[in-house]
Order: sequence, then structure tokens, then C-alpha cells
Amino acid sequence: MLLEYRNPMHKIKLIVFVILLFGLLSTSVKAQKKVDTQHLLWTRYYIKLKINDNYQIRQEIEERTYWFPWRQHQFVSRTFTERKLGKGWNAGLGFTFFLQSLPHHPEITDFQNRTELRPQLEIGYQQTISDKISLHHRYWTEFRFFEYPNGSFEYGNNRTRYKIELRYSPIDKLTIKAFDEIHINIGSKIVQNVFDQNRYGTSFQYMPLENLGLELGYFNWYQQRKSGVDFYNRHIIRFTIHHTINFKKSKNQ
Repeated sequence: MLLEYRNPMHKIKLIVFVILLFGLLSTSVKAQKKVDTQHLLWTRYYIKLKINDNYQIRQEIEERTYWFPWRQHQFVSRTFTERKLGKGWNAGLGFTFFLQSLPHHPEITDFQNRTELRPQLEIGYQQTISDKISLHHRYWTEFRFFEYPNGSFEYGNNRTRYKIELRYSPIDKLTIKAFDEIHINIGSKIVQNVFDQNRYGTSFQYMPLENLGLELGYFNWYQQRKSGVDFYNRHIIRFTIHHTINFKKSKNQ
């Protein structure tokens, strides 16, 4: 009978101890958390080559720089071949050339460049809510190959991304966008930063011509680093030139 009485008490003490220990560990982790805030400017040229009603090639060239002080952060060249699947769906196969200036600190002038290669797969879906409002879903998976000092490349990990974007066109030629995107790392080398980052923001796209226009936006990029307790909080202004070339239309003319 004495054992029956003590067992529940031991269980309660054990639970209380675990809760207190977890609380202490959580407090310790929070105390060690470090967030580096940075300000960046991204300038992008985005061209679409429409082959026919079902196929198009998308090319992005983007220079990413720190603002305070100014120096290069990243350079990105991304190419996608896209096919419409019908009923709002599309699929794409792409490749990204990614150049990083390391370390990720704007005040360090003695930096080195590191190349990353990313084959990518894409699935997209567009929901038409009304004549002026649409909802866009984008699923990306990218296979990341990192450059090493001897010039070789080694597979690092897979990163899967999901983006949801609301688009509103109050008038012709103007589109207002708001989006949120999450990035998840997958791979045996990923320990702390499985939930890699979150990006959210808004932009205004104005197309004075049918095939040429501008977009200006802001978004926040919050990223967990490999340590698990260190983070980047990046405030980004992005300027884009949109350009479309319709080969089918040109042939008809």
C-alpha cells in the first residue's frame, strides 16, 4: 500500500522537475538568441519568353546588395521552362546559379564569393476569386550543390518552399500583391535549422505597356541560422523590370 501511495507522488515530482528543467532550458535558449538586422536592395530583370499557348521560358537576373554600408550580398540567375497543365495549374523545371559574398556582414570588406548550383522543380496553381482578385500558390523544391575550395561541388540538402500570394488589380495595368513564403530544409546535414526562413511582404506592379513594366515592393526575410539560436532579420526593398516577348504573336505578324 505504501508503494501504491508513493508512486503517484514520484510521478508528479518527476513531471514538475521536467517542466522546471524545460523552462530553464527555454529561458537559457532565449537568452542566447541573437538577431542580426540588415537592410538590403534587390534589383531584378525578369523576362518571359512566350513560345506558344502552353510553354514559356522565364529568366531572372538579380543583384542583391546591402545598403548600410553598400556592398554585394548575392547574385542570382534563375531559368525556368514552364508548361501549363490546365485548370489553373502549371509545372516548371529550372536551374539557378547562385553567388554569395561571405561572410554575411555588410561591414566586412574582406569577403570571398561562394557559388551554389540549384536544380529546381516547380508546381503552381492560380485561383480566380473575382475579376480583380486572384490567389496564387507556388511549390518549389530545390537541390542545393555547394562549391568547395578546390572548385568541386557537393550536394548539401534539399529545400522545399511554399508561397501564397494575393493579387488585386483595382485598375488596368496596376496590380497590388501581398505574399507569404516558408522555406524548409531537408537532409541529413540539417540539425537545427529545419525551418529555414519565412518571407512576407507586398509590392505594386505597374505595366504601362503590355509587354513592359515596373514593380516596387518591400518584404521581410527572417532566417534561422545553423546554430538554431542565431537569426537574420532582413528588411528588403526590391525593384523589378518586367519584360515579356511573345514569339507566337510575332510569328502571326
